[in-house]
Amino acid sequence: MMPSTLSNGCIPNEDIPVLLTIFNRPDKTRAVIENLRQIKPKQLFIAADGPRPNRPEDIEKCRLARQEATAVDWDCAIKTMFLDDNKGCDPAVSSAIDWFFQNVECGIILEDDCIVHPHFFTFCGELFVRYADDQRIMQISSLSPYEAREHPYDYHFSRMFRCSGGWGTWRRAWKYFTADMHRYSDEEAHALLKAYHPDRAKCLQLYRKLLEFKKGSFNNWDFQWNIACYAQNGLSVVPERNLMTNIGFGEDSTHTQDMNPVFDDLQVQPLRFPLRHPPFVYADSQPERSLERKIYRSLSVKSRCMYLVRQALGTIAYLREVMPFG
Repeated sequence: MMPSTLSNGCIPNEDIPVLLTIFNRPDKTRAVIENLRQIKPKQLFIAADGPRPNRPEDIEKCRLARQEATAVDWDCAIKTMFLDDNKGCDPAVSSAIDWFFQNVECGIILEDDCIVHPHFFTFCGELFVRYADDQRIMQISSLSPYEAREHPYDYHFSRMFRCSGGWGTWRRAWKYFTADMHRYSDEEAHALLKAYHPDRAKCLQLYRKLLEFKKGSFNNWDFQWNIACYAQNGLSVVPERNLMTNIGFGEDSTHTQDMNPVFDDLQVQPLRFPLRHPPFVYADSQPERSLERKIYRSLSVKSRCMYLVRQALGTIAYLREVMPFG
């Protein structure tokens, strides 16, 4: 069931369940709790990975992070899943989301370094209801790393599923998640990636990465979630204005040390309400193409050359498929 309290077809901000995933950064966790204090969610699920066995300092850091996460001074039902042993980002995070959706129908997932604008809750509160039964929509993003544009609506649909930091989804979408990449045969995986990504270089890159997952070389839940969304021909809702900032850049970060600098200084901007909803549901590729050009311009000469080589290999692979070479 959706949260029982609806106001004008929306879920009030405080009634949206929140899952917070933490590890060993008490200062970042404290900042996220301060951010949540603006909303005062009535249901807070906190999942924490355990300390790493080869890092004795993790024991105290993890303890302090859990202490900060539970230091809630508003009326709130807190549920915790604190692991004694370290599982790593995956399966620690994906199992936490599994646990979350065993208890709720829809909700917002935050990492311990994600600060979201309060409007993200209002945004989700409306769209959780509007797209509750629309199987095409798999997630709602807070991150919108695109250049400002004149657009008649307050959000668009995308084939990119950026779930780092803060995002929302439904139980009915998360049920498609699987960590087992062997669920997709090589032929099925190649076919679904080709159908989903017209950029053959990107398709080839993702296919090779999926094969590495099958070998056990990688185990990142967000890639697995992306594949699940591709397999359902799903879409992500992306606000026209960025609603999150990442405070996790630094030496103690897990995923942001090598992030492209175009994501470093994204400004958070409020949305306008009432929302102007798009009348059609389709993947708007224009923002993503603009972002790709911006990222390309930020690359070093060596990285640009590697990018062009990948594009050429993708084009050659495509031509081999479609041209009658005998």
